[in-house]
Amino acid sequence: MIPEKSSHPEWVAPYLTRLGVDTSESLGAPTLDTLRGLHRAHVERIAFENIDIQLGRPQGISPEESIDRILAGRGGYCFNLNNAFATLLTALGYDVTLHRGQINGSVERAKTTPDEYGTHLALTVVIDGERWSIDVGLANSHHEPIPLREGVHVQGPFSFRLQALPDIAPDAWRFFTDPVQTTFHSMDFTLAPAVWEDFSGYHAELSTSPQSPFVQTCELFRRDALGTDFILNDELSRDDASGRSTRILTSAEEWFEVADDVFQLDLSAIGDDDRVALFDRMQRAEEAWRARQAAIHEGPL
Repeated sequence: MIPEKSSHPEWVAPYLTRLGVDTSESLGAPTLDTLRGLHRAHVERIAFENIDIQLGRPQGISPEESIDRILAGRGGYCFNLNNAFATLLTALGYDVTLHRGQINGSVERAKTTPDEYGTHLALTVVIDGERWSIDVGLANSHHEPIPLREGVHVQGPFSFRLQALPDIAPDAWRFFTDPVQTTFHSMDFTLAPAVWEDFSGYHAELSTSPQSPFVQTCELFRRDALGTDFILNDELSRDDASGRSTRILTSAEEWFEVADDVFQLDLSAIGDDDRVALFDRMQRAEEAWRARQAAIHEGPL
């Protein structure tokens, strides 16, 4: 049984409130149905976002810092979101394990070995004797927990796939995102336990290196039962059963309105000058990317 509400850390109730959970009654013992509901609420209400990295003041990733961000109306990327969610689930009595993972942007990138993993913090939960893949920090992937079984797993309009990787390591797995979704190819992870401090060096690199995708591109993602909303720099898109729809955001004011309305982010602490500078940075990054793409498609004279 989980502890009585009075013995929970003081941050548990406001965290659950942020997820839209009625805290007037006990959640009871850990169950798969409750876990599913908490996971859905997390990806629907707490956005994947790297705005502070884009502003040049990257956030910390400890459980305390990550939970404080969420209680302040913010989100984060995998090191924040999965770290915070794992801490919440542990407080509620779930058997949670952190794992080192690796994001593969393309099939060519999917050649690393477990000792190189660390660009993603993955989670599993064992409940009723079965292990489940939990991920509230993998952008446009899981809406609910996925059983750790090989094969295709359908959630809403998307089809994901899990594959064991015995040729790489006995406990290595690969999660394939939906082939229609092109933001990343797959994510590899090992079932060996990890602690959040294992990711500190990766966070420092991913949040400051000019070569990091999180430094190069502003990213916001929010998953729901019918699809995914996301922003890459100044481009707002939605993937759902009808395909992908996209439009360009044309001003800082419009961009921050969408961040508030669609992604439910409280960005009131970001001043007007920073908003304008951030949007200008995103526009310049996107213009440079489009120019590179145009040059690739035109080819040599």
